Amino acid sequence: MTILLQTPITNPVIPRLIGKKPGDAPALIAQFFSSLIGLLLVIGTIWAFMQLLLGAFNWISSGGDKGKIEAAQQKILHAIIGLVLVFASWSIFLVLLKFLGIVGPGGQLQLILPKLF
Repeated sequence: MTILLQTPITNPVIPRLIGKKPGDAPALIAQFFSSLIGLLLVIGTIWAFMQLLLGAFNWISSGGDKGKIEAAQQKILHAIIGLVLVFASWSIFLVLLKFLGIVGPGGQLQLILPKLF
């Protein structure tokens, strides 16, 4: 009689979850949200820089028209305000992580969920 060894079914989309236990869930959730916020901050920064460059291009190509120059100045001002908001939100996020105790020693994310029983 032959016994065939079967390989377990794995999800190739989420390879980092292989071998994790339910007790690892809080750390995974904390890492997920930290990565998500980091991604949103990068996207916001790139968007603000693109708007800044677009405003500069509009200013250069305005041809001396007062209305176009003012519109380009407003676009540049809004892009700079957007950059300030992105970096302020990043710093507030880091302060919240420290305040809530999610960042442990060495900068490692650790989320401790309360237990019901």
